Amino acid sequence: MDGPGKARKPVGQELIIPALAVGFTLYYFWTVQELAWEAKANGVVIGLLLFGLVAILLVRLGVRVARGEASLRVTLGGDWETDRVRLGLIGLMVAFLVALPFLGTTITLALMLFAGMWLLGGRHWPTLIGVSVITPLFVWATLIVGLGTRFPVGPFEQAMAALLGLGD
Repeated sequence: MDGPGKARKPVGQELIIPALAVGFTLYYFWTVQELAWEAKANGVVIGLLLFGLVAILLVRLGVRVARGEASLRVTLGGDWETDRVRLGLIGLMVAFLVALPFLGTTITLALMLFAGMWLLGGRHWPTLIGVSVITPLFVWATLIVGLGTRFPVGPFEQAMAALLGLGD
Protein backbone atom coordinates (compact mmCIF):
# COMPACT_ATOMS: atom_id res chain seq x y z
CA MET A 1 0.00 0.00 0.00
CA ASP A 2 1.16 3.47 -0.83
CA GLY A 3 -0.92 6.01 1.02
CA PRO A 4 -4.34 5.34 2.48
CA GLY A 5 -6.13 2.65 0.46
CA LYS A 6 -3.94 2.99 -2.61
CA ALA A 7 -2.22 -0.19 -3.80
CA ARG A 8 0.53 0.03 -6.39
CA LYS A 9 0.12 -2.59 -9.09
CA PRO A 10 3.18 -4.80 -9.53
CA VAL A 11 4.49 -4.53 -13.12
CA GLY A 12 7.95 -6.09 -12.93
CA GLN A 13 6.70 -9.24 -14.60
CA GLU A 14 5.90 -7.18 -17.70
CA LEU A 15 9.67 -6.87 -18.23
CA ILE A 16 10.38 -10.62 -18.36
CA ILE A 17 9.40 -11.30 -21.98
CA PRO A 18 10.94 -8.05 -23.31
CA ALA A 19 14.18 -8.86 -21.47
CA LEU A 20 14.26 -12.34 -22.98
CA ALA A 21 13.44 -10.92 -26.43
CA VAL A 22 16.30 -8.44 -26.12
CA GLY A 23 18.58 -11.30 -25.05
CA PHE A 24 17.63 -13.43 -28.06
CA THR A 25 18.04 -10.41 -30.34
CA LEU A 26 21.52 -9.71 -29.00
CA TYR A 27 22.33 -13.39 -29.52
CA TYR A 28 21.11 -13.08 -33.13
CA PHE A 29 23.24 -9.96 -33.67
CA TRP A 30 26.26 -11.85 -32.32
CA THR A 31 25.71 -14.91 -34.55
CA VAL A 32 25.27 -12.96 -37.80
CA GLN A 33 28.06 -10.43 -37.37
CA GLU A 34 30.24 -12.04 -40.06
CA LEU A 35 27.51 -12.16 -42.71
CA ALA A 36 27.31 -9.64 -45.50
CA TRP A 37 25.09 -6.68 -44.71
CA GLU A 38 22.48 -7.75 -47.28
CA ALA A 39 22.08 -11.15 -45.63
CA LYS A 40 21.41 -9.78 -42.16
CA ALA A 41 19.61 -6.50 -42.98
CA ASN A 42 16.05 -7.73 -42.24
CA GLY A 43 17.02 -9.26 -38.91
CA VAL A 44 18.90 -6.16 -37.86
CA VAL A 45 15.99 -3.89 -38.78
CA ILE A 46 13.52 -6.11 -36.91
CA GLY A 47 15.89 -6.28 -33.93
CA LEU A 48 16.25 -2.51 -33.84
CA LEU A 49 12.46 -2.12 -34.02
CA LEU A 50 12.19 -4.57 -31.11
CA PHE A 51 14.67 -2.48 -29.12
CA GLY A 52 12.56 0.61 -29.85
CA LEU A 53 9.37 -1.10 -28.68
CA VAL A 54 11.08 -2.27 -25.50
CA ALA A 55 12.30 1.30 -24.89
CA ILE A 56 8.72 2.58 -25.27
CA LEU A 57 7.56 -0.06 -22.77
CA LEU A 58 10.28 0.98 -20.32
CA VAL A 59 9.25 4.64 -20.59
CA ARG A 60 5.58 3.75 -20.13
CA LEU A 61 6.29 1.61 -17.06
CA GLY A 62 8.72 4.22 -15.72
CA VAL A 63 6.03 6.89 -15.89
CA ARG A 64 3.58 4.64 -14.02
CA VAL A 65 6.18 3.91 -11.33
CA ALA A 66 7.09 7.61 -11.02
CA ARG A 67 3.40 8.51 -10.57
CA GLY A 68 3.10 5.91 -7.81
CA GLU A 69 0.57 3.89 -9.80
CA ALA A 70 2.83 0.85 -10.08
CA SER A 71 5.85 -0.82 -8.55
CA LEU A 72 8.59 -2.90 -10.15
CA ARG A 73 7.71 -5.81 -7.88
CA VAL A 74 7.46 -9.07 -9.82
CA THR A 75 4.50 -11.37 -9.53
CA LEU A 76 3.36 -14.04 -11.90
CA GLY A 77 -0.10 -12.60 -11.42
CA GLY A 78 -2.17 -15.54 -12.44
CA ASP A 79 -3.76 -18.67 -11.11
CA TRP A 80 -1.53 -21.68 -10.53
CA GLU A 81 -2.08 -23.13 -14.03
CA THR A 82 -1.08 -19.87 -15.73
CA ASP A 83 1.93 -19.44 -13.45
CA ARG A 84 3.00 -23.05 -14.13
CA VAL A 85 2.97 -22.42 -17.88
CA ARG A 86 4.91 -19.17 -17.50
CA LEU A 87 7.57 -20.82 -15.34
CA GLY A 88 7.70 -23.73 -17.76
CA LEU A 89 8.32 -21.42 -20.72
CA ILE A 90 11.11 -19.65 -18.86
CA GLY A 91 12.65 -23.01 -17.98
CA LEU A 92 12.28 -24.12 -21.58
CA MET A 93 14.15 -21.06 -22.84
CA VAL A 94 16.96 -21.67 -20.36
CA ALA A 95 17.12 -25.34 -21.37
CA PHE A 96 17.23 -24.27 -25.04
CA LEU A 97 20.24 -22.04 -24.40
CA VAL A 98 22.01 -24.73 -22.38
CA ALA A 99 21.38 -27.51 -24.93
CA LEU A 100 22.15 -25.42 -28.02
CA PRO A 101 25.96 -25.81 -28.00
CA PHE A 102 25.68 -29.58 -27.49
CA LEU A 103 22.77 -30.57 -29.75
CA GLY A 104 23.11 -27.88 -32.38
CA THR A 105 20.52 -25.54 -33.81
CA THR A 106 18.28 -27.99 -35.67
CA ILE A 107 17.77 -30.61 -32.96
CA THR A 108 17.50 -28.07 -30.14
CA LEU A 109 14.98 -25.97 -32.06
CA ALA A 110 12.89 -29.06 -32.85
CA LEU A 111 12.82 -30.09 -29.18
CA MET A 112 12.04 -26.55 -28.00
CA LEU A 113 9.19 -26.11 -30.47
CA PHE A 114 7.64 -29.45 -29.54
CA ALA A 115 7.98 -28.84 -25.79
CA GLY A 116 6.72 -25.26 -26.06
CA MET A 117 3.63 -26.21 -28.03
CA TRP A 118 2.95 -29.10 -25.63
CA LEU A 119 3.35 -26.82 -22.62
CA LEU A 120 0.93 -24.31 -24.15
CA GLY A 121 -1.68 -27.05 -24.57
CA GLY A 122 -1.06 -28.33 -28.09
CA ARG A 123 -2.02 -32.00 -28.33
CA HIS A 124 -2.68 -32.39 -32.07
CA TRP A 125 0.13 -34.78 -32.98
CA PRO A 126 0.36 -33.95 -36.69
CA THR A 127 0.77 -30.26 -35.83
CA LEU A 128 3.24 -30.90 -33.01
CA ILE A 129 5.43 -33.13 -35.15
CA GLY A 130 4.97 -31.16 -38.37
CA VAL A 131 5.95 -27.79 -36.92
CA SER A 132 8.73 -29.34 -34.82
CA VAL A 133 10.29 -30.99 -37.88
CA ILE A 134 9.56 -28.61 -40.75
CA THR A 135 10.56 -25.36 -39.01
CA PRO A 136 14.05 -26.53 -37.91
CA LEU A 137 14.66 -28.10 -41.32
CA PHE A 138 13.71 -24.79 -42.95
CA VAL A 139 16.06 -22.92 -40.59
CA TRP A 140 18.85 -25.40 -41.38
CA ALA A 141 18.32 -25.23 -45.15
CA THR A 142 17.94 -21.47 -45.43
CA LEU A 143 20.03 -19.95 -42.68
CA ILE A 144 22.75 -22.52 -42.06
CA VAL A 145 23.22 -24.05 -45.53
CA GLY A 146 21.90 -21.28 -47.76
CA LEU A 147 23.33 -18.24 -45.98
CA GLY A 148 26.11 -19.90 -44.00
CA THR A 149 24.98 -18.37 -40.70
CA ARG A 150 27.15 -19.32 -37.73
CA PHE A 151 24.52 -21.10 -35.67
CA PRO A 152 25.73 -23.84 -33.32
CA VAL A 153 26.45 -27.08 -35.15
CA GLY A 154 25.40 -30.41 -33.67
CA PRO A 155 24.99 -34.02 -34.74
CA PHE A 156 22.30 -33.28 -37.33
CA GLU A 157 24.27 -30.52 -39.03
CA GLN A 158 27.44 -32.64 -39.01
CA ALA A 159 25.63 -35.68 -40.41
CA MET A 160 23.96 -33.66 -43.17
CA ALA A 161 27.26 -31.98 -44.08
CA ALA A 162 28.92 -35.40 -44.41
CA LEU A 163 25.97 -36.94 -46.25
CA LEU A 164 25.53 -34.06 -48.71
CA GLY A 165 29.20 -33.16 -48.98
CA LEU A 166 28.68 -29.66 -47.62
CA GLY A 167 31.90 -27.82 -46.73
CA ASP A 168 32.48 -25.62 -43.70
